[in-house]
Amino acid sequence: MHLRRVPALTAALALALTLGLSACATTVAGKPVAAAGGGSAAEKTTSGKPSSTRTSAAKPTASGAPETSGKKPSGDVKIATKKKTEGYEDCDILTPEDVAAAVGAAKGGEKGCVQSTEDPFAVVLFMVTFAEYEGQARTIEVGGNTAYEVKESGGDCSVIVMLTDDPDEITPAFLASVTPIDEIDPCAIALKLATKGFEKIPNA
Repeated sequence: MHLRRVPALTAALALALTLGLSACATTVAGKPVAAAGGGSAAEKTTSGKPSSTRTSAAKPTASGAPETSGKKPSGDVKIATKKKTEGYEDCDILTPEDVAAAVGAAKGGEKGCVQSTEDPFAVVLFMVTFAEYEGQARTIEVGGNTAYEVKESGGDCSVIVMLTDDPDEITPAFLASVTPIDEIDPCAIALKLATKGFEKIPNA
């Protein structure tokens, strides 16, 4: 989770949006034709989840760009409580109050999948996503379900909790990732966030 790139990426996206809006003023003649290979890897359903027509799973980053180099968990997955993976908004799972409490922060940020805290400073990312990771993973359990604690380069730490063992489910896991700005224990906080998120996600 390269969350330290978020401000630069936000600026770039804002510039692209500005340029895109100015281009909308131009009238284009002709009939729409589907591009070759279009609507496969980037296709999404109306729920915001990746389409089941995807040929390969890619892990979304904080910037929204997919990463395809992640490793998939190996071994048996234990599911004590099966959770829903759709039918709700990912970014509503954890409130700013939930995040601030987990970090032990004096002040939380704005609602969303990416939140920040102050005193101490940290950046948090959470979402229902692919069961992939980068870095060194340690198998743990959250709510009786198999989970993975992943220490990443730069001091970031993530906890990925499996929500289902359905092989047809594209996004079967809940991810909570913490980027420490101040001196905090990102893995302990990621575990608190993953546990809270798991509790709040509806049972299947």
